[in-house]
Amino acid sequence: MILVDTNVFSELVKPVPEPAVVDWLFEHRTETALSAFVVAELNIGIRTTPGADKRRLLTAWLERLIAEHEGRTIGFDLAMARRWGTLSASVLIAGGRLGSQVFDTLIAAQAADRDLPLATRNVRHFQGVGLTLINPWEP
Repeated sequence: MILVDTNVFSELVKPVPEPAVVDWLFEHRTETALSAFVVAELNIGIRTTPGADKRRLLTAWLERLIAEHEGRTIGFDLAMARRWGTLSASVLIAGGRLGSQVFDTLIAAQAADRDLPLATRNVRHFQGVGLTLINPWEP
C-alpha cells in the first residue's frame, strides 16, 4: 500500500489536473491508502468552498473516494499518537512550528507506523522523517 497525501487526491478535482498525477493515481488505484487526516483536510476544504452546488459536487466526490478506499483507510491509534509526538518534537527541536504542519506530521506518523511509502507533492515537508517518498508530479 501507498499512503496518499491530500495534495495528490485534491489534484483530481482541479479544473485542469496534472496528467502525470491522474495517470499515477490510475496506475496505483488498488494500492493507495486513504488517511483519516486526508479526509479531514479535504472536508475542511469542501466546507470552506464558496457555492452550495460546488460543495455538493465535492462532497459527492469525497464520498466516492472514501467508498473506493474501503478496507484501505488508516485511522489513528495509540502507537501512531506516540509516533506523532516524537515527530512533532523533532520539528520543534529543529526550530520549526507545527501550525500548518500538524496534518503533515499526523500523516507522517501514520505512514511511519505502518511502514508505508507516502505519495505527496510536498516532499520537503516530510524529508528527514525516514519515509519513502513518492512525488507523482515527477517522472
